[in-house]
Amino acid sequence: MDNFEDLMSEALDDTLRRVLGKDIFELIHNYRKRRTTTLTTLNNNIDEVITYLEKLIGKESTQIIHAMSVKRLCLKLKQEYEEVENYFSFLDKLYEMKFNLLTPSKDEEHSAHN
Repeated sequence: MDNFEDLMSEALDDTLRRVLGKDIFELIHNYRKRRTTTLTTLNNNIDEVITYLEKLIGKESTQIIHAMSVKRLCLKLKQEYEEVENYFSFLDKLYEMKFNLLTPSKDEEHSAHN
């Protein structure tokens, strides 16, 4: 799993695309590239991105986008957790079936002793 900053950055970008549209998102992203010498630093530092967005689109709009991004991140993490939980539950059932197939039944044990 990626670190939190990467996951939050991904959620923020996704939210910006959905709220502002792909063209406006690309415009902001390209402008950010030109204005920032180290885009990777800006991309991985959510506080800097939020400050940048506040200057660009205003504090209230940025707060809404940030809140929506956090909500999207929580939903994504919950979904990933449920997928992992289902996967391990499935594995548990397979191991139980394997155990039952490899373990002789009481009838088999009884007939083997006679």
